[in-house]
Amino acid sequence: MRLAGCLLHSETGGYASEEKLVKKVKRKSGIYRAFDILDCLHNYRRPMVINELAAAMDAPRSTIYQLTKTLLDRSVLDSYSDGRVYLGRKLFLYGISVPEQYSLIEISKPFIKELAEEVGERVELNGLVDWRQAVLNVADGKRDYFFPLNPGGSYPLPLTASGRFLVDGFDEETLRSHIPEEDYFRHGTRVITLERFMQESKEAKACGYSIVSNSLDTHLTALTAPIYDSNGAVLATIGFAFPTGELEANKDRFIEALKQTIDKVHKKFLIAD
Repeated sequence: MRLAGCLLHSETGGYASEEKLVKKVKRKSGIYRAFDILDCLHNYRRPMVINELAAAMDAPRSTIYQLTKTLLDRSVLDSYSDGRVYLGRKLFLYGISVPEQYSLIEISKPFIKELAEEVGERVELNGLVDWRQAVLNVADGKRDYFFPLNPGGSYPLPLTASGRFLVDGFDEETLRSHIPEEDYFRHGTRVITLERFMQESKEAKACGYSIVSNSLDTHLTALTAPIYDSNGAVLATIGFAFPTGELEANKDRFIEALKQTIDKVHKKFLIAD
């Protein structure tokens, strides 16, 4: 059974089947179906008719119709012409409430903006969402970002520098069951194994930062460091990407600037918490 088999826009501008990005899990509960509807619309990035949703999710049309009606009644979905539906205005209100409670997003904003201005690169606050690296907040740098990135986009954990920290604390069995095998590949070629990924996670934790080159994309290097809570659990990461050819000339400066930013966020967040 194919779950929420939507087409996702890839980093290279093409489209890939979502079933290659998530484990095939049999879901029958209405609440799971409702979340699948939201995920599917988010992944397609456009309004869809009920038949499209049902086909993409491999779900009964009658079930999707009933759930969609409920979501429309609660403004979780909005209706468009020709019977199409899309993510609704209430989700916008929910989104506004997130930074009010999850203070790390708000606390980090001025610091990642300051870092972006210093290094001249786009800086991200990333977190673990649905076993992928999700972009929680972004500050643009001085030059145009050369790597296509969708706002609110998410990326395979094994291919990202942030992923080395976001899996901290999980054992091999958990990672094997939650991270799809396809996430260790790029364009059909294996980039890394689970065992190597776990080893690099340990090395990154010991080092305090992670540098990953030519993994998510050719000629792209990412540098990231973790934000911990008071108990030592990884809450999120701050990092940025740049052309691999610029690594050696800027490595020490970039690492020092990132470490200073992490220290500032830690001090502010732990006080606020």
